[in-house]
Amino acid sequence: MTRFEEGSICEGTPGNESCTLRTGRKRTFQRVEILTFIDPLCPECWGFEPLLKKFIFQYHDYFTFRVLLTTKHDTVNRCQFTRAKRIAEEWDKYARLTGMCCDSDVWLENPPSPYSIAYAIKAAEFQGGAAGQIFLRRVREQIFLRRQGLNKFEELLGVARLAGLNEQEFSNDYHSCRPIKAFQCDRRLANELAITELPTLVFSAPCNDSEAIKVNGHYPYSVYVQILTELLGEQPIPAPNISLKDYFQQQCFLTTQEVVVIYDLTEEEALKELRKLQLQQIIEPVSLKSGEYWSYIGHS
Repeated sequence: MTRFEEGSICEGTPGNESCTLRTGRKRTFQRVEILTFIDPLCPECWGFEPLLKKFIFQYHDYFTFRVLLTTKHDTVNRCQFTRAKRIAEEWDKYARLTGMCCDSDVWLENPPSPYSIAYAIKAAEFQGGAAGQIFLRRVREQIFLRRQGLNKFEELLGVARLAGLNEQEFSNDYHSCRPIKAFQCDRRLANELAITELPTLVFSAPCNDSEAIKVNGHYPYSVYVQILTELLGEQPIPAPNISLKDYFQQQCFLTTQEVVVIYDLTEEEALKELRKLQLQQIIEPVSLKSGEYWSYIGHS
């Protein structure tokens, strides 16, 4: 974690991190800006998804959120390897570490193209930030959970349909130069901010250019809440959880780990709630070699 500001400092190591909040300082802005740098095919970023979804769900009223894509990694990052077997092994490793299941066989059977996927996501974003985020999630579900390489444009168009995009606009944008330029802009900003590890979140206060906090990798959930609190100058109030049934209706697919994190449950408690919905024929389980995810019935 890096702080670009004089004053209070977040100290410690992942798992033992604390942020000292300053007092007596009034702030005039209401929303924090958060830039999230990821590679859509990076297993560490996929493993970060439960925490990020919880943070967005609980505190979305307090910040603006923007996803930026990059394939620039340090020498040990995962998504630049050319050997499919090695990438598959890395996916399996991070599935075990994070509990976020995936099907690494996609790299052996139908490996996705990083740049094609990135351009498709940028094309979707031209229909709005929310549309881009939904499309990003649907793309990752198809690749990580459903073993789809999405190497044909018709397959990407099918994901656009799942995400509720305007298919003709998506097609026009994808086949133009616009997504390439947008992706280049994301990578340029990643270079300017010295992003060397993924995922990375950059928090900033829009009305104070001297204040920004860069968070590399994974930290406990409380750290992100502390940073948001400091930049707001007040304690944010989390949104109440909706029922798991309603959340499935919104999300279509959830992993067991996402339910554990978002609803603050043990794995045993999460499975108990998931089995209840299964018995009601609301969701159905899909088993992968690295775990299990759940599909809202009515979505194929």
